Amino acid sequence: MSVLEINPSYYRELFTQWTSNHASLPEFPEDQKERLVALHFVMMAFEEGVDYSEEDLNQGIRDRNLFATDHVQIRLSLINNGFIAQSKNSQTASYRPSRLFLDKAKWDPSIPGVS
Repeated sequence: MSVLEINPSYYRELFTQWTSNHASLPEFPEDQKERLVALHFVMMAFEEGVDYSEEDLNQGIRDRNLFATDHVQIRLSLINNGFIAQSKNSQTASYRPSRLFLDKAKWDPSIPGVS
């Protein structure tokens, strides 16, 4: 299996593609490398070391969502791909940014939130 490499020019290229004038929002990427970039962009709405309620997490996702995919699907992808860690106590869940996503690809350290 080849290692996915994500560098700033690739990141910018995708961001430009997703934000160019479209009649409708683009679909959430199916390609693993593109999906990691999309999730990273969303994850940047959250401050490292801070716990977020489900409501606050959902609002942050909605604010950064560039895609025709609902916030629930993106939240699940963030958790499943190691961008957000979920912890539950008896009544509530909280969410905290995680760095486990770094294991999914070779990230250029000049990308914000990577180093």
